[in-house]
Amino acid sequence: MPECSRVLCAIDFSEPSRRVLDCALWWARRYGADVSVLHVHALPVPTTDEGNNPPPASQTLTPEERSAHQLEVDRFVEQARTDGVQIEALLDEDVSIADAIVARADALAADLVVVGAGTHASSEHPSLGPITAAVLRGAPCSVLVIPQPAADVVNPCVSGIKNVMCAVSFSEQSRAVLDSAVALAGESAAHLSVVHVVELFSEVAALAYDFDAHREARLQPACEELVALVASAIGDKPVEEIVAQGTASHEILKLAAEESTDLIVVGTGSATRTPGGRPTAQAVAREARCPVLFVHAEPAADVLLREPIPSASTDHVR
Repeated sequence: MPECSRVLCAIDFSEPSRRVLDCALWWARRYGADVSVLHVHALPVPTTDEGNNPPPASQTLTPEERSAHQLEVDRFVEQARTDGVQIEALLDEDVSIADAIVARADALAADLVVVGAGTHASSEHPSLGPITAAVLRGAPCSVLVIPQPAADVVNPCVSGIKNVMCAVSFSEQSRAVLDSAVALAGESAAHLSVVHVVELFSEVAALAYDFDAHREARLQPACEELVALVASAIGDKPVEEIVAQGTASHEILKLAAEESTDLIVVGTGSATRTPGGRPTAQAVAREARCPVLFVHAEPAADVLLREPIPSASTDHVR
């Protein structure tokens, strides 16, 4: 099982990008990975006449402009504490920033892409920033989404990860997601909570004649399936198992706040959506106060080795 050897960190020179770079460097130091720091210069969108043809030479960076932009990337990296990490500063140019990030991740065989959430709390965008959302859809590896800096929240990638929350949907990907969470929690000697949310307030639930019976019919199997999933992944090692009820994104965020979670681990391929139609995991990443790791559909053990988890076991329904 290979370790994480290459981290790709996407920056845009903003202040939040510094937090993103700090997290990428922390991850690299912890797992012995090299870091590629990438800035993508956005080219003008082709006109209708140009179609899918390459941008005209007049729209791409001149050698002088490219040198100036490369120098800016180099300086941004130099301002970070990069000791102990092999790092390279890259500059690409593309009409689509997301496509360029995904292409670089593929070319570098990156094990992890680190990006900012790409939106502010006041944003009306329905989920994440469009670039981050597009990276999540196309990335060939796991993606770590870093939230906007908050004055009252300590960056866990500096202070250390003490509490990890893994949200599972019982999809085919859930085991891989849980494997990654187990490995991360073990490596950091962190407490691990495994959460599944039963969304009862659907149209079917609303039409149910006996809602209490409907609730019990949904909750009990969910509890049993969660216990079985956790047992298959880590045996009888201590872990907190939580079955909540409500809107998935809301419950995950509420539990993360209550438990002072430092890292939320979710799957990239979950089909679960909020009542407004946005992907649940993206809705979580948009509002989370801590980093959110989107585990790629391939077995997530590609990222880290599994270690024991020293946390107390508490199985309950909320």
